[in-house]
Amino acid sequence: MRLFVLPLIIILLAGGLGLTGAPRCGEAAGRPGPGAALAQDSTGIASVGGDGKQPAVARIEAVNAVTWWYHSAIGYHPAILVVIRNSSGQDLSGVPIRFQARFTNLRDGYVTVAREEIGRGTDLSNVNGKIQMLLKGPRAFELPIDPELWPHMECKIMCRVGDVEDEATQTILVTKIAAITMSEEDAKDKLAKQLDFTIRRARPKPSNPDAVLEKPLVAMAGSINEKPKAKVSLLQFLNSSYMPGLGDDFYTFEKKFGIPVEYDAHSKDWTWARYQNTSPDFSVIVGSRGQTGKADLIVATVPPSQIKGEQQVSELARAISGKFHSETVGPPNHSVRYLPTGRLEFGTLSAKNYRAVYFVPGESGLGTNTFVVVVTRIPGNVLNVLRQEAPKAKLLKFLSPVTGLAEET
Repeated sequence: MRLFVLPLIIILLAGGLGLTGAPRCGEAAGRPGPGAALAQDSTGIASVGGDGKQPAVARIEAVNAVTWWYHSAIGYHPAILVVIRNSSGQDLSGVPIRFQARFTNLRDGYVTVAREEIGRGTDLSNVNGKIQMLLKGPRAFELPIDPELWPHMECKIMCRVGDVEDEATQTILVTKIAAITMSEEDAKDKLAKQLDFTIRRARPKPSNPDAVLEKPLVAMAGSINEKPKAKVSLLQFLNSSYMPGLGDDFYTFEKKFGIPVEYDAHSKDWTWARYQNTSPDFSVIVGSRGQTGKADLIVATVPPSQIKGEQQVSELARAISGKFHSETVGPPNHSVRYLPTGRLEFGTLSAKNYRAVYFVPGESGLGTNTFVVVVTRIPGNVLNVLRQEAPKAKLLKFLSPVTGLAEET
């Protein structure tokens, strides 16, 4: 009898102290009990929701921001000065908060990343506390005189509060970089004069809802019968005059597009220059091997609105083939590669003296929102040429996923 009672007492004690795997009274199997919820809450970052599935994220928000081009000793950087607020309703003292700003060139899809971590015990730790934070892209650009030719940059700011997984990453702001240069002090002055986003959205309603506000008359110079200029399509532009291409000198590209927006002449093997066209909007990166000044490889990046169908891609490739544009081009071939960076889909075109490869936005795996067309007169496979040159050429960094090499940021 004693041998039977003793194990029974041990089992009852173990259940009372919560040492067994069975749920306690009032707990559903597979759901955390009060002890589990308390462990999550003690971090001050996330707590288990009422259904035990979705953790609550400590909310951080951007309430004001100024964007501009920041000048340094090596060039101009896209920059943003942003006001961040702790809207979580929690004290975040002792909790690390990490920020990341992704600056994306909307013309060629090139991404540069700035990172910042807020230390412990800042004003942001307090409930509704605010701080100012400066984030600028690490890559420097050379800006031409005409602001219309400056890169069209988008800034996306994300943050993580505490040691959380990817699912808890918050996107707190997406905005465009203004085409203006100023100092950090000027940016702070401008930020101080601006209203917060929440105040700007809360516009007062008119006392009389039926009243219609009339717009003030503004005097404008020009003729009453003046018509807006018609937009030029890509094909119209290509057919209107001679398009410089393979074998042509940099001088010919300057006569067509003007001074390059940026160039890279640091290598003795290659010289690269990027030219920007505004109407229609597209850019051309020209590479010359051996410092000859003649185009050996050309990369054209074109917004999707400018190209309708694969036939126009072939027309663009033919146009930038230069002195080889009269050669017969075979039908496009499609192919897929599985690379360390992911799935890569592309099309190829081939003529007697040049080859072309193109990538379609949303299908290529390139990660850009533009058509990318590459033509070269260098013998061999075009992808192999890119695999050799893209990691070394500053202007071709956005093509790193094509080569199977992850871009370093």
